[in-house]
Amino acid sequence: MAAFIKHTNCEACGSSDGKAIYDDSSSHCFVCQHTVPSEEFKEQNSKKVSKVKPTKENMEIKPSGKPAITADENAEIKSETTPDPKGFRGLDANTCKPFGVRHAFSVETGELIEQYYPTTQDGQIVGYKIREVPKNFYSKGRTGADCELFMQFKFNRGGKYILITEGELDALSAYQMLSEYNKSKGSDFETAVVSPTTGAQSHKQIAAQYKFFDTFDQIIVCYDNDKAGKEATEKLLTVLPKGKVKIMNMRFKDPNEYLEKDEARAFVSDFYNAKSYVPVGIVGSGEISDSMREEFMTPKIPLPPFMHKLQDMMAGGIPLGRIVNLASASGTGKSTIVDEIVYYMLFNSPHKVGIVTLESTTGQYGNKLLSRHIGVKLELKSNQEALDILASDKTKEKEKELFWTDTDEHRFYLIDDRDGGVDNVKDAIENLVISCGCKVIVLDPTHDVIGTLPNEEQESFYGWQKGMVKSHNCTFYNVMHTRKTPSGQKSGSAGADLHEEDIQGASSAYKSAACNLMFSRNKESEDAVERNTTTMKATKIRWTGKTGVAGKYYYDNESHTMYDLDDWLAENAGSY
Repeated sequence: MAAFIKHTNCEACGSSDGKAIYDDSSSHCFVCQHTVPSEEFKEQNSKKVSKVKPTKENMEIKPSGKPAITADENAEIKSETTPDPKGFRGLDANTCKPFGVRHAFSVETGELIEQYYPTTQDGQIVGYKIREVPKNFYSKGRTGADCELFMQFKFNRGGKYILITEGELDALSAYQMLSEYNKSKGSDFETAVVSPTTGAQSHKQIAAQYKFFDTFDQIIVCYDNDKAGKEATEKLLTVLPKGKVKIMNMRFKDPNEYLEKDEARAFVSDFYNAKSYVPVGIVGSGEISDSMREEFMTPKIPLPPFMHKLQDMMAGGIPLGRIVNLASASGTGKSTIVDEIVYYMLFNSPHKVGIVTLESTTGQYGNKLLSRHIGVKLELKSNQEALDILASDKTKEKEKELFWTDTDEHRFYLIDDRDGGVDNVKDAIENLVISCGCKVIVLDPTHDVIGTLPNEEQESFYGWQKGMVKSHNCTFYNVMHTRKTPSGQKSGSAGADLHEEDIQGASSAYKSAACNLMFSRNKESEDAVERNTTTMKATKIRWTGKTGVAGKYYYDNESHTMYDLDDWLAENAGSY
């Protein structure tokens, strides 16, 4: 059996200490489950090593093949180390000494170089898990999953509370803060704290101590406040006694961070505020009150003035966490309307915008927005005229105003990716939302990303959008094409009344959306006003339930500006 050497970073998932290295050149990441077999194994087995999922059959812990540390070896370690951490990571000797934790310091610098965590079986020391500062691990003696939990030997009588942390340093930190709190209250009550000796993915070792945990009234799980820690917590909850488990919601990453930041009171508060475990996807009715109010505390996404009738139907705008489809026949000007919506959001919405522009290059898109900002359509000018306008100081000032905020941050972000597949676009959008802080994503047009995919894959894309909406509370604007009308029938580009079923592609497109907006325009009309007027109909506004015609919009080509038709007619009566 291969011997464990140390924990290190995993190249596959990015975990800082999830990968275990063994002395036969094999490795295994306990975060992403990526395994690299030994060279000997590769030679003896031609088949690919499969990932083993936890089952009742493989939850059994095999006895460690490593011998326990001898009395002489233990004595040698003690002669070379001290129980006093000398303030390392906020710990004191009164915390470390009762649990047999030892420390080795550099002779040259006096700095801590190793921390020794004892492992036990039947309460007797059988090995040490050794932390090389800052975060490399190796072992002496027996330290595997067949050992007891770290610090367990001291709490074999059961009690009211037991806290489980993800690692030894956090267990010591938590014990110290809780112990000092109890002493400050004049109490000799001792809160039990333990941690696995095998890292975050340690449900087997926890499961083996089921009877020990069942001697406590409440089991508080306090794994790291990160993705790996939360995933490990979910596994842990399947092997602990039912009805006793609570989850501690930490305001910092781990208990040691509380200790180092002198936030012991906050830790104690979070400990006593731990909530009873409820399975994922289930929320108790008593926990939804704050969420109800948050819905109305988050500003809605405003619409430009020419869409004021629709904004009234929407009760003030579009809430975050929605999918909105804007659909019309090709060439009817929906992108112009979307550009107006984007332009207005840039200066009037508190939510940052990310734009996936697939019909325009970034340069073309920038020129469209700048044309709107300066009131001159640059594309109507000759190349030299446009360059002269762009070179003027006034335009440069307006350009800076459009593209940069007052605090010198990008006003919006663009993705210009015509060659990448749907997965590339999804990755780029996730970067917009997560890395760039964009809460509104405009995808223009959506069909350029998924139009050639089978319906099943299109449905998968809309399912991904719904997942993003739920997990990151962002809003998608999908700019959609409609199907060609049958021969002999009026087309959308000639002003036909469109319905959401006319949206191209899988039906999940309009079914997944919270709002479907359909546009039609008779671009062939001989009347100039009719030719430049778009009728907008809302076929679904899920949050208000209102539907129907919500406005007619007139487009002034010279100034590249949209107006509510009724407002424009009233202001320009007699001039057309």
